[in-house]
Amino acid sequence: MPGKVSVQEVEAKSIMNRSRIPTVDYAINPYTGCQHGCVYCYARFMKRYTGHINDEWGSFVDVKINGPTLLERQLGRRRESSRDRVVLSTVTDPYQPQEREYEITRRCLEILGRYDFPTSILTKSDLVMRDEDLLSQIPEAEVGATIITLDERVRRVFEAGATPSERRVNALRRFSQAGIQTYAFLGPIIPILSTPSLDDLIRMLGDIGVSHVLIDRLNIKYGNKPLVEKALTTHFPTQAQEVLYALQPSSIYYMDLKDMIEDLCMTYGVKPDIIF
Repeated sequence: MPGKVSVQEVEAKSIMNRSRIPTVDYAINPYTGCQHGCVYCYARFMKRYTGHINDEWGSFVDVKINGPTLLERQLGRRRESSRDRVVLSTVTDPYQPQEREYEITRRCLEILGRYDFPTSILTKSDLVMRDEDLLSQIPEAEVGATIITLDERVRRVFEAGATPSERRVNALRRFSQAGIQTYAFLGPIIPILSTPSLDDLIRMLGDIGVSHVLIDRLNIKYGNKPLVEKALTTHFPTQAQEVLYALQPSSIYYMDLKDMIEDLCMTYGVKPDIIF
């Protein structure tokens, strides 16, 4: 993760946009870029459209300073009976460090709550707990955490800027106890490195009572290949070739993993949604 992060305030043209995710109608991305700077992140393709083509992913964050005003305007034009679903966020983290100062996400949640707009959160930060008061007032609110492993060594290599996994699990537990629906996104599952902690992780999620878990494989795309390879060879040299082989199209690694995950979810009473 880059040490220095450039932050600038920008005027966005829109804040709530149609989503291509099948179960989500709209996406709200309060920021462009993400200080978490995860090695495997697919959202780095956004650099093409934002004037950051030569900037390292994780080294810049654009704050959509007019986002709440735009959202109020967009929702004010909608039919009162609409039950479309919105997610925060798809190509950034709504609770990355800048949110503590700017509160763009919080202000958007305040507006979504006034319009009774079904809202789903996906984050790698326990800062989301700050907004329990607002989420408890939103109908059909849902809080999700992305967790790739419980192994902190692996997590620090691939998600250096994100909240430790245990704190994300604790955030899900707190929301579940508060009666707010929760889920977990176990992805991307990194071959060999993520799997040793899957049993404990899925057991914890079953104890918490998450509504479901989404599971995805590690995909090599949008320029993340050299970064993934460097992380592997630098930090996990004895396992690097095995991991890279498992990522090949000819490998049956993920086919076997799918069977294992389904068995674990059945054992611990968790509904799996495997998307690879």
